[in-house]
Amino acid sequence: MAIDPIGIAFNMAAPVLFALALEFSGPVWDWGSGASIATWVVFGVVLVGWIVQQYWCIGTTSEQRAIPLHLLSRVDLLPLWIASGCAGASYAITLYYTPLFFAFARGHSAMEQTVRLLPFILVFIAVVILVGASLPVFGRYNLIYIVAGIATIAGAGAMAGTLSPHVSESQVLGLEAVIGVGLGCSFQHGVGVSNVINKTPRDRVDSAVMFNMAQMGGIAIALAIAGSIFQNVGYNLLTDAIGNNGYSEKELREALAGVSSAVWQSGNPEVLSRGVDAVATVIGREFDLVVAGGAICLICGLVMRWERLDYGRNKSKDVEA
Repeated sequence: MAIDPIGIAFNMAAPVLFALALEFSGPVWDWGSGASIATWVVFGVVLVGWIVQQYWCIGTTSEQRAIPLHLLSRVDLLPLWIASGCAGASYAITLYYTPLFFAFARGHSAMEQTVRLLPFILVFIAVVILVGASLPVFGRYNLIYIVAGIATIAGAGAMAGTLSPHVSESQVLGLEAVIGVGLGCSFQHGVGVSNVINKTPRDRVDSAVMFNMAQMGGIAIALAIAGSIFQNVGYNLLTDAIGNNGYSEKELREALAGVSSAVWQSGNPEVLSRGVDAVATVIGREFDLVVAGGAICLICGLVMRWERLDYGRNKSKDVEA
């Protein structure tokens, strides 16, 4: 089986360099430092090299290259890939930062955080199964993505606007479930839809590759951006809230990294209240990314073809008859 080793190497290097440049700039390196600039430059060079290598098939062929670029002209598939990437990004942020809220704002243990994530996970799984079973019946896949976008925007928007140390847990759990409905509609079903749209096995395989890249790439990019927001915006908010209490930059960074910090162990009620409020605020801002993902998913659903796919059920009935 022929592969594209150069393309695979670029495919691994580009996301890693992007994450390093984004995560280390601020907490580890100053944004204008030589190390930060050098990492961003190397990432840019690798990204351009990746595009050039794939476009002109350097060291590979158009059939064997890592990214099936010939499918990018398929306007019927492009919205599906984008929506799946946004679903992956939104899922990762919700799964990662919701437990952090319960850890900082409520002081819950890891097990308690996991239990409070169940409304999101269970609803997500149930909706994935329900949509997977019902989509072949009515075939209007664009409606699924429209519903997904609306539910994700509603749940994440309310989460971003209301997340604070004083919000009730029941409200957070309910909003988790709403986000789970939206992501359950859009996360898993693009590959099945594309398999019906594509008529040749090669196009189906290539489309599945694009889906995997979009979804995994969306997760990687979203977590890198969210981590940078958490570290940089969170540090600024903590500095404004409690920076005049004599805490060093290292201690404030440690406060963002976890609960074992001089800030959280100070015993000063005012410091704890302001610090927790600052962390809850920055976690709420993370859900702005989920809102953006839901908005893009909604747009993708609106521009998808208003067609009813035939999943072969009619043919099966004819054969049985």
